[in-house]
Amino acid sequence: MEGSSMEFWHNGILTPDIDKTISFLNAASGTSRDIWTIMEAEFPQSKMTSGNGGILRIAFARIGGVVIELLQPLDDSSYHARVLKARGPGFHHNAYICEKNMDETLADLYAAGGRPVWEFLNGDEHACYVEAAGGDVVLEIINHCPFMPG
Repeated sequence: MEGSSMEFWHNGILTPDIDKTISFLNAASGTSRDIWTIMEAEFPQSKMTSGNGGILRIAFARIGGVVIELLQPLDDSSYHARVLKARGPGFHHNAYICEKNMDETLADLYAAGGRPVWEFLNGDEHACYVEAAGGDVVLEIINHCPFMPG
């Protein structure tokens, strides 16, 4: 990935209940709920090139210098709901922003044995989960950062 410009963005965590997870993380870190940005996001199937879209409740916060993304699937047929059911709650992915040469970066990951398991294209926005051979690591590669929590 010599030609890519990748920057670590966040750790993604799947949860069946964002509110309970936020309460637990706040208790552990001594932070409060107001550090969290919470939203719903829809990924229509028509914008997916692999994997199932769906509706997610998403929360972002910076805790201890690291951005945490919580993902709560709101429909049972989505990629995220299937992974949550199969693997249970917990860590899902590391996310990287790749503003330059995203196609090259993805090609390098595929050449190294990765495969796209969830890919979203909407105009200029491109986000892709790449799962390593064997399924033990998932990376999210996204071409721009929607926002960065303080």
